[in-house]
Amino acid sequence: MANIVPFAFKGELMSGTHNFSAGGNTFFLALYTSNPYSTASTVYDTTNEVSGSGGSNYTAGGKQLQNQAVGAATATTGAATFGAAFAAIYNSTNSNKIVVVLDFGGTKTATNGDFTIAFPSISTPANAILSLTSS
Repeated sequence: MANIVPFAFKGELMSGTHNFSAGGNTFFLALYTSNPYSTASTVYDTTNEVSGSGGSNYTAGGKQLQNQAVGAATATTGAATFGAAFAAIYNSTNSNKIVVVLDFGGTKTATNGDFTIAFPSISTPANAILSLTSS
C-alpha cells in the first residue's frame, strides 16, 4: 500500500490550517475506483470517484468522518454496491484541502451490504493512517 500525503498538507500543518480537535474542522472520506491524486495534489477531486448502483448509500463527496480524535474509528456506508481501491480524507471546512490518500492495496467490493473502513485502534508509526517522517 502506498498512501499519499500531499506536500501541501505538511505545510498546512505548520500554519494551523487543519483543526483536528473535537469541534474543530469537518473532514470527509471519499472513495475512488482509481487514484486521481499525487503528492502535488491540494484539493478534493471527483475524478474516478465511486458511483454505486442498486441500493448504494454512497454519494459523491463521501461520508463525513465522525471523530477526528487520534484513535479507533470506522467509516461505513450501508446497503452499498460498488468497488473502491482508494480513499481520500479531505477538510471540507477549509476549501476541501486534501489530508491523505489511502491505498487499499487493491479493489475492495460490497454487494448490497456494508462497505466499512476500520482505522487502527492503537496508532503506532508502523500502522498509522497518517505518519509524517523527515526526508
